[in-house]
This record gives sequence, structure tokens and C-alpha cells, in this order.
Amino acid sequence: MHIAICDDNVADRKQLERLLKRESDKRAQDSGILYVDSYGHPKSLLTKSMQYDAFFIDICKTEGLTGVDVVTSLTELGNAAPIILCSSLISYREYQLPERVLFLDKPIKVAELSSVLDDAQKIKDSSTPLIELREEKGTYYVTEPDIVYAIQEGAYLMVSLKDGRSVKIAATAINFFAQIEQFPVFFSPNLKSIVNGRYIGNIRSNKITMEDGTVFKSSKEILPYAKYIHEETRNQC
Repeated sequence: MHIAICDDNVADRKQLERLLKRESDKRAQDSGILYVDSYGHPKSLLTKSMQYDAFFIDICKTEGLTGVDVVTSLTELGNAAPIILCSSLISYREYQLPERVLFLDKPIKVAELSSVLDDAQKIKDSSTPLIELREEKGTYYVTEPDIVYAIQEGAYLMVSLKDGRSVKIAATAINFFAQIEQFPVFFSPNLKSIVNGRYIGNIRSNKITMEDGTVFKSSKEILPYAKYIHEETRNQC
């Protein structure tokens, strides 16, 4: 698990680093090593937040900011990872926050830290993986069912979404497929396109027609898998 600490109290931040290092040593053989990065201000964290699986947050000494603001910012960025708010000067339990937010009191007790890490792991394991679409004007985070298909146009890939939007990203179909190959519903009928099998309308000869009428020519080698995914996803509906 890759963890970020964001705490504007240096002593508390260092103490939590030590405690997480000990937890990592204990968990190494079972649930795996904990990789930890530390930040003293949310600004630095938010620019790279999507790489983390969990957050330990306590901002209570920075003027105009609290841990609640960090939760809001992470949510707006599309990050669905568990967040542990560490209560010191601010009692975070009094706020209405997303279900993925957990709480830990300071000074931190080892048993409580271990328990909240277990809870964070459960939230992480049950969460829906997000796919990053980085456009020149901004970055979008979507889930697998959000993507219908993608077509390469020169140096860019046009990603068509279920809600009708089209996102233009600087990538080839091959490079983007490497990013999403963990999802078996995606396949490439040819070198310049990617299709989500759940949105196939029909397959005739070497042509795959999507529900919106878009047609893709497919290589013969890919057709058996295309038909398999089409049947599997249709049976799930």
C-alpha cells in the first residue's frame, strides 16, 4: 500500500512515519510493505495524489486550511482512496464526510493505527479502479464502464465516453491499452482502436458494430475474443 502523510505538525508527522515503518515491518510477510511519503502542506500532495492508496491527514496549524479542506480537494480530483483524519486540535468526527473517511485520535496508539490500516485496506480492496485520461486542458478520472471505445487520430487518441463526451489524450492505442489491460472487457480490434465489449451491438464477418453505430474492422485473430466478451457482458445485463 502506498500511503501519503500530510500533517503540518513536524513532530507528529515524523512520529507517524516511525509508527508506519514498524507496521510495515510487521505486515511485510502477510499484507505487504507500506510505502510512505510525507508532506507538510496539501499543495504538494494534491499535484500527485492519484498515486496513493491511502492518506493520513491532519492540517490544523495552516491558516485558512484544515484536514476537511484536503478531503474536499481529493474528492474533487476524483480520488476515491481511504482517508484517515488524525484528530488533534480539530475534532474531525463532528463533520459530515464521505464514507471512505476514517478517524484516528492523537496521540496515536499502535493498536488503533493497526486497526485503521486494516479498515483502509478493506476500503481500497472494494473500491472501483479509476482510469486516468490526461487532456491538455485537464485530467479526468473515469471507471471502466465510462469508456465506450477509443480511436487513434495521428498522435492523439480520441476516447468516447458513455455520457457522450470525447476526451483527446496524447497517446497511441497501444500505449493506452497497456494502461487498461487489467480490464478484460477492453480489446483492440486493430492497431488503432480500443473497444469496450459491453457496448458491442453486433459482430458480422470481420466488422464490430457498437451500440451507437460506430463500426470497427477487426483482425481474424481478435474476432473469437470479441465474440466471447460480447456474450459474457450481454449475459451480465
